[in-house]
Amino acid sequence: MSAQVHVVKQGETLLSIAHEHRFRSWETIWNHEDNQALRDKRPDPQVLAEGDEVHIPEKVTTPVEVVTNKRHTFVVKALRARFRTVVLDDRGKALANRRFVLEVGEESLSGFTNDQGVIELDIDPRPQTGKLQVFGEGTPPRVLTWNLKLGSLNPIELLSGVKARLTNLGFVCTPIDEELNDVTKRALRDFQIVHRLTVTGEPDDATRAHLLSIHDRR
Repeated sequence: MSAQVHVVKQGETLLSIAHEHRFRSWETIWNHEDNQALRDKRPDPQVLAEGDEVHIPEKVTTPVEVVTNKRHTFVVKALRARFRTVVLDDRGKALANRRFVLEVGEESLSGFTNDQGVIELDIDPRPQTGKLQVFGEGTPPRVLTWNLKLGSLNPIELLSGVKARLTNLGFVCTPIDEELNDVTKRALRDFQIVHRLTVTGEPDDATRAHLLSIHDRR
């Protein structure tokens, strides 16, 4: 039987698609033979583009033998997404050891950034929006707030993927679309200057590669 085809919508990742189709592992879908072309096209399974086609394989059941006339407990592991971000101030300095609150769906998660300003924790893979608040020093503390679009990052091959990464790094070039306007060219030039790349104002291969290595590092 041929696999069902799921056409990716904006804001979806392989994790959210796996959850929608009731898979407990996104790797089961990703590694299916019918998804070879997608794997070749998109090296990161969690960064897909609208219109990409994901083949959903037929589920395979695994029988479990148990003793009758006894009570048994079965634990099903929930599918979770990994949220990771680095919080910097306007000078590029890490906001280290600062309290934060992350609201995603019905979850409210809190903690402290680490010494490098990193926040990393597991979240529900379904919500496409969230809010992050980081609390500064002082009384009352200054509160930095970001409204998040989860799963909406496009691949670096698309101009919208370039613009989103630049904007996340402080080189703002909204709106996040496929238009190479003057604002985007200026943001590209600024990024190239800061990172000592050849200044072209264009999303050339060297700029895309460097942007990817900085923004998507894990």
